[in-house]
Amino acid sequence: MYSFEGDIRYSEVDEDGVLTIPSMTNYLQDCALFHSEAIGRGAFHAREVHLSWLVSAWEIQISRLPRFTDHVVVSTWATQFKGIFARRNFTMVGADGAELVRADSQWFMYDDRLGRPVRAPREELAPYDPDLANDVPLDMPPLQRQIRLDAPREAGVAAEPVVVARAHIDTNHHVNNAQYIAMAFDALPENADADARWLEVQYCTAARLGDTIYPHVYEVQDGHAVTLDDAETGGRPYAVVRVRR
Repeated sequence: MYSFEGDIRYSEVDEDGVLTIPSMTNYLQDCALFHSEAIGRGAFHAREVHLSWLVSAWEIQISRLPRFTDHVVVSTWATQFKGIFARRNFTMVGADGAELVRADSQWFMYDDRLGRPVRAPREELAPYDPDLANDVPLDMPPLQRQIRLDAPREAGVAAEPVVVARAHIDTNHHVNNAQYIAMAFDALPENADADARWLEVQYCTAARLGDTIYPHVYEVQDGHAVTLDDAETGGRPYAVVRVRR
């Protein structure tokens, strides 16, 4: 297990002083990257060997989001390697030890020379072995690789398109994972995320600088879903985000 701690910053909260869900997701993502850096398998190592871990799905349960200046401890550990996929769990805990957030996630290794997912070489997996031996996976429902909208695609309400700018791009040269979540929440009706307790995210294909992303919002059971599509009429989604109360 790897952990880091810190205080919630003003730049990470909403108008009520509560950590935003996109910012919360950044804490989880940053924890994974810090972990990889600590064991010598970070972003710049990935660039050298042309092999990167990319996230394909999130399942996040929210008990309570912290507020400005609250102290939190974020932890992560690897739970499974199977075929081309890997699983990673997360927790965010408050200063009193209460669990605020827990998450499961699925990742795959991408070879940028071949332009496709590959089975991770043994030398890339070995540093994570202590997690598999010592850390127990969280008790969570099975992670959904494909999010069901429970609504026909034509039922989606179009929101303002987003042109991918440099601020959206990360070291993998495509839109950062948390940026899709931020775009989805920007598309939701006002206050639709105020009582969000469950977040599911499915990443389908990478958007790059200059692409236009077309959000479509759906009312679904217990909340909303947003498809972030490559065409005004729907097309293929770059990502799908479902928010439940």
